Amino acid sequence: MYAIERDEHLCQFWLILGVIAFLLAGCGNGNAGTPLDVAKKIALADLPTGVGRGYPAAQLIVGEKGNPALRAGSPAPDFALVLEDGSHLSLSDLRGRPVVINFWATWCGPCRLEMPELMRAAMADPKLVLLAVNTQEARDAVEPFADDFAMATPVVLDAKGDVNNLYAVRGLPTTYFIDGSGAISAIHSGVLTPPALKERLDAIR
Repeated sequence: MYAIERDEHLCQFWLILGVIAFLLAGCGNGNAGTPLDVAKKIALADLPTGVGRGYPAAQLIVGEKGNPALRAGSPAPDFALVLEDGSHLSLSDLRGRPVVINFWATWCGPCRLEMPELMRAAMADPKLVLLAVNTQEARDAVEPFADDFAMATPVVLDAKGDVNNLYAVRGLPTTYFIDGSGAISAIHSGVLTPPALKERLDAIR
C-alpha cells in the first residue's frame, strides 16, 4: 500500500514539474522566430511596389526579446518583414533612416482618422520609412482598408500579434518613432494630430 501511495506521489511530483516547465517556457517569447535564409535577404527597395508593398508577414528574430518597459532612448526591438517567397528584410536593416512603426487595425476608428496624415507624411519624405503593422487580421480584411487609403508603404501583417507583444502595445493606434541609430525617440498612444506628428518626425529626421 505504501509503495502504491509513493508511486502516486512521484507521478504527481513529475506532473507538477512538467506543468511548471511548460509555464516557464510560456513566459518567454512565445514565438522565438525561425531562422531566416541569409541568401534571401533583400533591401527595402526590393519590396514590390504599390499598395501594401507585397504585404510582408511579421516575424520575430531568433533571440530577440521584448521589453515591457520600452521608452524613449530604448533600442527598438528587431523583427523581420517576410514575403511569401521567403525574401526578407529586418528593421535593423533600415538603420540610418527615420522609421515610424504604426500599429493599427481595420476595426479601429482612431486608426482610420490618423492614417491619411501618416500616408501624406510618408509620401512627402522619400527617406522616411513607415511600417504600418496590422494587428491580428487576415490579409483579405486588410487589403480593402489599404486600398481606401492608398497605403503605398509596407503593410506588415502581424497575424499572431508577435510584434505587437514585442513592442508591448496596449491599445490601438500606437506609434513608435525611431531615429537613424535604431533608438526609440517617442511613443505615441492614440490619434496623432498633424502638429504632434510633425513634432515627432522633426525629432527623428
